[in-house]
Amino acid sequence: MQLALRTGRESVLATVSLRRVIGLILVFVVICGAFIALDRRSSLDPVRSGLNEIVSPISAAFYRVVDAPDRQSDLERQLEEVTFERDELRAENSQLKADTVELEQLRLMLQVEQDNPEIDLITANVIGRDPAGIQMFIVIDVGSDDGIREGMAIVSPHYYVGQVVEVSPQESKAMLVIDSSQQIGAMLEDTRGDGVVDGQWQHGGFLTMFHVQPGNSPEEGEWVVTSDSTVSQTRQVPPNIRIGQVFGEPELNAQTDTLVIQVRPGVGNFNDLTVVYVAVETGE
Repeated sequence: MQLALRTGRESVLATVSLRRVIGLILVFVVICGAFIALDRRSSLDPVRSGLNEIVSPISAAFYRVVDAPDRQSDLERQLEEVTFERDELRAENSQLKADTVELEQLRLMLQVEQDNPEIDLITANVIGRDPAGIQMFIVIDVGSDDGIREGMAIVSPHYYVGQVVEVSPQESKAMLVIDSSQQIGAMLEDTRGDGVVDGQWQHGGFLTMFHVQPGNSPEEGEWVVTSDSTVSQTRQVPPNIRIGQVFGEPELNAQTDTLVIQVRPGVGNFNDLTVVYVAVETGE
């Protein structure tokens, strides 16, 4: 009996709960339908505008607080400071390197002038080369306004580089010693044998010294310098500037009974030249 009563009560409760759920669903559907209908008629615009006026200032204030510069974390500030210091150090390092190169160039120039008191050096920047790559010449940023004349020697500063061949008021063209059009009166530094050095670049070489007497045969590594002899010295080229070093064994030219000597230039790479000096004899 009691079991039957309990079962009946549970059945009634389940029915009531089911009816309540169905009723709530129907109410929800009706309310949603009403909101949809109102929205289509724009009846909810005043409500939406009011809510937007309330919510927008709050959102804006929140984002201002979050994005404010003074709210950056300590780590972000430290990162900015380190980045700024790094950039400053890089700039200082670049300037220091440039100053060091300039100082070394000035030191070399002063040393050459001290070793050769009869020479003044005019600094020149290399601003051009043969665009076709057929000739070996450079264009420098000094000209007749600076006292430059055709025939003057170009040095680097310890080694002979070439000779000025064209001059304009503010620029000059200098043909490099290795170009096949170039000849320079020269002599062996130790044995003092006279000769002439010819450029050989267009023929696949560097420099060759001709017309050296067999009695002045040099050792490998001996320096060849610009001549100081009245017989072989090239006009406007100061004497005793190193051109290059002897390499290999000299060969005897049977027709002239003189030596042919291969010479390696003192300048390692002519394409690396960015600053050169025009050598001007002080007596001029």
